[in-house]
Amino acid sequence: MPYLSSSNNPWLEDAVAGISGQNIYVDPDVSGGQALTDALAGVVPGDGSIAVVVLPGDAARDTPYNTYILEQLTAGASQQTVIVAIGDDLQAASETIDDALRIANENESSGGSLQDQLLETVTEISAETPTSSGSDSGVAGPVIPLVIGGVVLVAAAVTAAGLIARRRRRTPAVSIDPVPAGIRLRVNRLRELRADYAAVPGSPVAAETAAGIDALASHVEQLFIRLDAKAGEDQSVLAEAEYSDKLARLVAALDRDYLLDLLTRPDLWDAPDERIAEVREALSSVTTQIVDNIKQVNARKGLLFQVSLDSLIGRSELRDWERQFKQSSGE
Repeated sequence: MPYLSSSNNPWLEDAVAGISGQNIYVDPDVSGGQALTDALAGVVPGDGSIAVVVLPGDAARDTPYNTYILEQLTAGASQQTVIVAIGDDLQAASETIDDALRIANENESSGGSLQDQLLETVTEISAETPTSSGSDSGVAGPVIPLVIGGVVLVAAAVTAAGLIARRRRRTPAVSIDPVPAGIRLRVNRLRELRADYAAVPGSPVAAETAAGIDALASHVEQLFIRLDAKAGEDQSVLAEAEYSDKLARLVAALDRDYLLDLLTRPDLWDAPDERIAEVREALSSVTTQIVDNIKQVNARKGLLFQVSLDSLIGRSELRDWERQFKQSSGE
């Protein structure tokens, strides 16, 4: 996704500019920003592999979905890894570390101050970043003892190595996607369809639908990532069972043969306005429920499901397409 330089979000624009010439950007509106900057300077590698951005909670107020700012910062940064704190929400994305977001989420849920969470996240990601082994920060990789004026600085090396050893909780051989395979298939299909809607010229409804699909896909991923990091397996299984069918039904409704065709050739359908409204309402309702579920996970509460897609279930053609989707995906 290309970076969107927009005056609608001055925090984002300032942050992208901030990390273009340095690795740490703490917005002036963040309380205790200078102390946080100083603390981060002691752990962020100096090799340009990691950027850390700290923004006030208001920065995310008008964003279209949860990871929007992270995605825009990643697109606009030269660093391979971006760690961002927006209020008390900690996120990360990396080209070299597959579980960067999981590390951030686990540290966010560990309690403590934002500074502690950020320092721990930077330290763990630094320890797992291949390119950070040559860092001149003295924290992210092996520390080479230096002899200066006959003084051997071994103590500093031992201290740094011990810190990394204590904080490096895992060295996974492979990355395990926290999003179940069946849900991942549906998310991938949603993202394919998003591009189709975004390409429809002169249709505000198609543009709104593209944005809604993008938000839904992002929220689905966030739900299962946070369930994996913060909740028990039973909650993840429950969410998978709930959203497997709902997302399959939505994919069928959003597919080229239904809503997209309704928007581009409404003259070929009976009651096109009613059908379009049904799908848009279903998309909005499922997205709202998933956001509520994410909040429940963050609050350590059980998941509640209250949305039904009765209007879509009643369309026999959608049942056929849903069945075809499941067959094509091997379910």
